[in-house]
Amino acid sequence: MQDPGSPLAATLYLAANAFWIAGILIALPPRTGAGHKFFASLLATGSLFLIASLVLAWPTGFVWTAPQPIFLGMAPVELKLDALTTPFLLILALLSFAVAIFSPGYLDHLKDRVDTRLYWCCTTLFVFSMAQVITSANGLTFLVFWEMMSLSSVALVMAEPIRHRAQRAALIYLGATRFATALIAGSFIWLSSASSAAHSWRFSDWDMSVHSYVPALLLFLGLCIKAGIWPFHIWLPYAHPEAPAPVSALMSGVMVKVAIYAMLRFFFFLPVYSSVIAYTAIALGVISSVWGILFALMEHDLKRLLAYSTVENVGLIVSAIGLAMLGRISGQIYLTELALAAALLHCVNHGCFKGLLFLGAGSVDSGAHTRDLGYLGGLAKNMPWTMALFFIGCASIAALPPFNGFASKWLLYQSYLNLAFSSDHILQRSLGLIVIGIFSLVGALSLACFTKAFGIAFLGRPRSDQALKAKECSEGMKQAQLLLALCCLALSFSASATVLLFQPVLKLLLKPIYTAGPIFSIPMTTLFVIGCATTLLIYILFNSTRAHVREYNTWDCGYGPLPARAEETGTSFSHPIGIIFGTLLQYRTITQIGGRDRRHFPEHIAVEVYMFPALEAILYKPGIAAIQSLSGALVKMQTANIHIHLLYVFVAMIVLVCVGIYL
Repeated sequence: MQDPGSPLAATLYLAANAFWIAGILIALPPRTGAGHKFFASLLATGSLFLIASLVLAWPTGFVWTAPQPIFLGMAPVELKLDALTTPFLLILALLSFAVAIFSPGYLDHLKDRVDTRLYWCCTTLFVFSMAQVITSANGLTFLVFWEMMSLSSVALVMAEPIRHRAQRAALIYLGATRFATALIAGSFIWLSSASSAAHSWRFSDWDMSVHSYVPALLLFLGLCIKAGIWPFHIWLPYAHPEAPAPVSALMSGVMVKVAIYAMLRFFFFLPVYSSVIAYTAIALGVISSVWGILFALMEHDLKRLLAYSTVENVGLIVSAIGLAMLGRISGQIYLTELALAAALLHCVNHGCFKGLLFLGAGSVDSGAHTRDLGYLGGLAKNMPWTMALFFIGCASIAALPPFNGFASKWLLYQSYLNLAFSSDHILQRSLGLIVIGIFSLVGALSLACFTKAFGIAFLGRPRSDQALKAKECSEGMKQAQLLLALCCLALSFSASATVLLFQPVLKLLLKPIYTAGPIFSIPMTTLFVIGCATTLLIYILFNSTRAHVREYNTWDCGYGPLPARAEETGTSFSHPIGIIFGTLLQYRTITQIGGRDRRHFPEHIAVEVYMFPALEAILYKPGIAAIQSLSGALVKMQTANIHIHLLYVFVAMIVLVCVGIYL
């Protein structure tokens, strides 16, 4: 059964799913004759059908229910596409299309290390399940496809199963998904049992405003784990670097946004009127942004740096969602609309530039066979396309005007400025000013971080043979990056129009209090003109003084031309900031100088820099140790004696009967 208002849109959406399901099924047999281009075409075609469906269904959407044989026990498979799902499905469609173009060339780099059949099967299943999670209309449909999304991504993290680091990352990520699913399932069971229609799993029958805040808190914590919010972000810097680069682009660009989508869907539709959750979201978002960018700045692995940057950007989005909840509770409707627009715009922007950066990191890895900034440098000569496209991603994520990251952060600053100067409560005004100051620091650190990532990797001279012999990526890989770079540039100059397109989303989220207030204008064109004029002026001034400039060799202390090892490295670039935030980062430097007369004539110098993961040591390791001790105790109960096991069953039945009687 489907909504008769949009039959063609629903048909196109089902066709997109049909292409993805075909790709999954064809990749399942152990010896399929299909190649990379065949699977890529199925994934890309499904993405194009999804885009067509979104265009036709905007903004009304449709509802589709599976026929009667397809049932989940207590609820049908029910999908709903509306104005809120459209931006997130659009991010999914764009990134999955780019991944389809990028993957064939990238897999040639991994052909001896990754089972390509498993890659295509799990990647297509990953995309398919994310689309169904976003469009799910009831709790059981959501949970089933949520599990598909989680398990397929776990398999992709362990795409190279012989590597110990991949095994460890997959195990950590799997543990995080188990906790997240348990919390979300507990919240859903609570809400379904207390729904207006007895034991209904349909979201439209739930109402969290009339219940205690326990299900809302459970749901919030579960979604924070999946989104990678501090202090639940621990899985993210392990999982993202180990997954193939296209999968990392999907995980960071789309999967964490699925949790953001769920926050918007449940906390504004059901709705939740809890100032505790609102302030908690703001606090965790702000801490995540600071924590993520600091650790990103100190990293020397390019993909791990990008993973920590995801923690920062998701923190910005969650803080905007918390501010929107606070504005709704306090009756500040314009503030609520402004914060929601900032969250939605940054979701779209982050999906584009973070997908571009992860694909760029994959190109660097395939061309130079390393992601370590200490072994890169000088890639601009051998990989000019990758350098130019990676620069667009770095400028966007660092929020340099007029790139698209600036537009969404501009709205975020406007939201907290509105809180600081329009709120009637002194606490909220103080909060607004404090957060603006913290986000200003985060913005500066983000600029330093991606100056380091781009400058150390692409500028200067090669620091290793890998960088010296690096080769440009394949045409498909360049086209995929170019597509996302063009999306970033298009969003840069159409930011105001994009926010205008979000008006149906805001109306849906804030119904019935939506006021259709003033349009949020973002002066991107003005900033572009100012930037071009400033660049032209600097160029004219430089040329006018060029005739008076004399060139000399740099002072080399009498040693002759300095080697590449004497250039600035990623560690030396971030060392001053590591010293400043040494207490938070637990930053340590160990210097070893060797030789007979090491004071005057050192023969060997080694400097080792490391950070002590205080959060893991204080919060997670004691818990893991306790679980391991409990597991060791429970193992002793496995006696292999049938009489003992029957006794266990009998005792368990007695306990359940007693619990049932008293509850």
